[in-house]
Amino acid sequence: MKSPVFCVCFCVFVLGAAQLFTDQDPKQAMRCNVTGQWKSEQGSMLQLTSTGPEVRGVYHTAVETAFGASGHNRESKVVGVVGDGPQPAVAFSVLWAKGSCSSWVGQCFLLPGGGQVLKTLWMLRSVAESSLDNWESTRLGEDQFIFVGNVGSADGH
Repeated sequence: MKSPVFCVCFCVFVLGAAQLFTDQDPKQAMRCNVTGQWKSEQGSMLQLTSTGPEVRGVYHTAVETAFGASGHNRESKVVGVVGDGPQPAVAFSVLWAKGSCSSWVGQCFLLPGGGQVLKTLWMLRSVAESSLDNWESTRLGEDQFIFVGNVGSADGH
């Protein structure tokens, strides 16, 4: 019969070796992590990196209110914040080339099977020519971003 010390050491070794071959720490697998690449139902791509409560990245839009409104390459830098916890709240904004800005606020959710989704509400503020045009300058909507993978760097560098 093997000694209890041998059995404990062997179990610790096996569990440690198994951890080397898994993609994520078990604690991390139970957290929704906003860092990575996300795709909206409209086809827009969002790359995020979070460091503590700060979020940065790049947003590449698939839609525009008018041709060229989002800039030559339809991209903008992202700045925002993310909460703490297993399914944190998140908010981020972009400033488009022609002066409009968009903001999203929502939450990162874990899906059955290990996927992640960002469920957000957005607001787009287009620049008005005058205060008389103010009423038509704000649009609201809902976006859902599905996690599509990790990226080396979300800020394009």
